[in-house]
Amino acid sequence: MKHETYSIAAVLAVAAVTAVAPAAAAFPSGSAGLGDGRQVVIVDNTLELTDLDACWASGFPRDIRFDNRSTRDFRVYSSPDCSGAPVATVTAGHTATHYGWSASAR
Repeated sequence: MKHETYSIAAVLAVAAVTAVAPAAAAFPSGSAGLGDGRQVVIVDNTLELTDLDACWASGFPRDIRFDNRSTRDFRVYSSPDCSGAPVATVTAGHTATHYGWSASAR
C-alpha cells in the first residue's frame, strides 16, 4: 500500500505541474514590472514588442489591441510606416484598442 501511495502522489504532482506550466509560460517575461524589467507592449495578446522606438506595422489597417506595459506612450498611425500624425495614443500602463496600421513610442 505504501508504494501505491507514492505512485498516486507522484501522478498528482506531475498533473499539477503540467496544468500550471502553460499558464505561467503565457505571461510575458518583462511585463508590469515583473521579470527583468524590460519595457514592453503586447499586441493582440500574442506579440511582445520590446524595441519601442522601432516602427511596428500590421499587414493592413485594422482594430489592434495594445497593452502598453511600459513607462512610455505608444502612438498608433494610419500609415504603414509610422509617418504622419498619430491617430491615437495608448498611454503608459494602459490597454486600448484602436484602428490603425502601425505604431511606435517615438
